[in-house]
Amino acid sequence: MKKLLMLVTLGSFFFVGCASSKKEEAPKKVGREFKKDFNLVEASLKEMPKWILKPSKGDKSKARKKNRYFVNESSHASKRLCVRSAEARATARIAQEIAQFMKNTFAESTQGGEGEDVSEYMQEQLAQEAQTFIVGAKVLKTYWEKRRYLESLGAEEDKTAFNCYALVKMSKKALEKAVKRSRSKLLGEIEDPEVKQKTDKILSDVGKKFAALDAPVKVQKEEE
Repeated sequence: MKKLLMLVTLGSFFFVGCASSKKEEAPKKVGREFKKDFNLVEASLKEMPKWILKPSKGDKSKARKKNRYFVNESSHASKRLCVRSAEARATARIAQEIAQFMKNTFAESTQGGEGEDVSEYMQEQLAQEAQTFIVGAKVLKTYWEKRRYLESLGAEEDKTAFNCYALVKMSKKALEKAVKRSRSKLLGEIEDPEVKQKTDKILSDVGKKFAALDAPVKVQKEEE
């Protein structure tokens, strides 16, 4: 009986040991790590807010489904000017996304160099002109960090600066109106009747499609 009990005990230790070794051998998920060229001195929140990467996370109200959200950032030596700049850039982002979305929609329905002048206008001018149609946009939240950049960490120079983010919301109804006015502005600039008719058809429901988007539109930066 003692021998049997000893065998059972040894067997239990063997299985526990195997289970432990299996757990230890399991591969661990390793997140990406990026080398920073600054030390974080101070911040407006303990953690970087989730809305920076997913704008809609910044609004937990019931009206969230009726709005769209936009984020942009800025950097400045003055905290006040940094925050103001981020707010202005986030509002300007709306017009940039409208122009980019219209350009993408147009490009998907054309081939080769067809409508090249229209695409060029949307890329260079429409984003600026669309800003005049942005009505009702409101700053919802801001977040700032005070950073100490160091040459020893890879920065171009030793300096202290603020990096700020702003979250702006705009109702989907107001967005649709802004897109429609931008579309009308675009059509008014097209002289060729055939091209105008085709463009009008391609962008007929672009306002509703843009307002219904969940994710931000990736804006292509102009080459310097």
